[in-house]
Amino acid sequence: MPAVTTGSSAYLDPPTLAVLVGGLAIALVCLLAGLNGRSPGRVTVGLTLLLQAGVVAYCASYLGRQLGGADPVGPGWELWAYLVTILMLPALALVWAQQEPTRWSTFVLAVAAFTVAVMAARSAQIWYGVGMVA
Repeated sequence: MPAVTTGSSAYLDPPTLAVLVGGLAIALVCLLAGLNGRSPGRVTVGLTLLLQAGVVAYCASYLGRQLGGADPVGPGWELWAYLVTILMLPALALVWAQQEPTRWSTFVLAVAAFTVAVMAARSAQIWYGVGMVA
């Protein structure tokens, strides 16, 4: 039976940790704003824009790694599927928030931030091969 690489939290390199913690914090702020009945405002939209900028830098770091000659341990197509998705999520959530400025849009911003955080961690796992069958 093939072994599964378990690894530790070593895949949580500084860029991944920044997007993970930042995304979770932004999700919490947006969730609390939505629970308080607030529509998207300067804080929630501003934080989501900050998350979008962070995600662009995060994806650029992976592009730089690959252009520098490094390759992911896991499937490259899966890594880039995750990265393209996390690039689009905050942007689409912001469009939604602009088109429908209700408290529900604030929840959409929260879900997008949470999803970005989780998917960034998963893309790092793919890059380092965590959970891959050996």
